Amino acid sequence: MNGKTLWQWGPPVLALFLLVVVHVSGSNHALFLLLNHLSAYSGDSVWAQLTVMGDTAIVLALLLPWWRKRPGLVWAALLAALLATAWTHGLKPFVDAPRPPAVLEAGSFHIIGPAYRNGSFPSGHSTAIFTLIGVMVLILAKGWLRWPLLAFAILVAVSRSVVGVHWPLDLLGGMLGGWLSALGGVWLAGRWQWEQKRVVRWLSSAIPAIAAGMLLVGYKTGYAEAALLQQAVGAVCLALWVLGWKKATQ
Repeated sequence: MNGKTLWQWGPPVLALFLLVVVHVSGSNHALFLLLNHLSAYSGDSVWAQLTVMGDTAIVLALLLPWWRKRPGLVWAALLAALLATAWTHGLKPFVDAPRPPAVLEAGSFHIIGPAYRNGSFPSGHSTAIFTLIGVMVLILAKGWLRWPLLAFAILVAVSRSVVGVHWPLDLLGGMLGGWLSALGGVWLAGRWQWEQKRVVRWLSSAIPAIAAGMLLVGYKTGYAEAALLQQAVGAVCLALWVLGWKKATQ
């Protein structure tokens, strides 16, 4: 197996393998408590900042700086986002799994931010970040750069257990679905190479721009500790977008 194939299929195969192992071993609750206690060593703010990086608006906004130089990447990511949305919102009502706050006794674990109770599997934040990172790894990143990107996606996913709203199985389900969505998006973009068409070009910048604008005008992630980070992401992405437009019209 060559390196390209390994990076294409290694993450989803690993996620599926671990998902089966955790489920069969019955270690889901124990692993959740282990991960949930990580905030005791770092404080709540670190994990609040990490967890918002899997929010859909932030993930979409992060595409904005790439729209001019890598329109194919943005197009593939938007196609992948549609698949990821179908994965998340298709499975949540079908599985209908309760989240930790609906199962565990109050005080037996730590909550950072809202204590969501329903729609546990799969984790939407984990799906979103693995979709974005998957597309970047498959199209953009080469060599050792893939590893820190993958590590970042794992940290964002793990944060969902640290903040107390998702089981490890949910994170693995998000990793699996997110990476498969990235593979699907890249494949579809290769077949439908529409990124140079005017309407697609407009959508490829407008959707992330709207998301970035939302981050600046009071969009609620549920994590007040990360408000400054969310605004910074929106401002930087919009600034880079404006600079890109200026260069394109010169």
